[in-house]
Amino acid sequence: MTSSERRKAPRAVSQLEIVVGHDAQELAASTENISESGAYCTVSRFLPMMTKLQLRLEIPDGQSSKTLICQGVVVRIEPPQASPEQQRYRVAIFFNDLTARDRSVLAHYVTQRLQPTAS
Repeated sequence: MTSSERRKAPRAVSQLEIVVGHDAQELAASTENISESGAYCTVSRFLPMMTKLQLRLEIPDGQSSKTLICQGVVVRIEPPQASPEQQRYRVAIFFNDLTARDRSVLAHYVTQRLQPTAS
């Protein structure tokens, strides 16, 4: 981490599917990167800052995957305003209620993604 880096947890580039629950609807989202504290995703509709979300993630674990269910909060959205022409928004979501087990699963996944592959 550089001195200007504000993140406490390392992030790994990863395209995972997330189901985002908001206003009794579910949206499909795809991560661009993820850490044990949050994810940067692409969604199909505008979500205002500080919106509380229900999240379901499938984290690959070898031959299977682990389902994580948690709550999150929108901490950034780009572009910052809704627009009828806009088809996709990039949103940063902070995971605000991960269990210790789920945080450990995410930390392990991120660590594996950050390790260089053997050639």
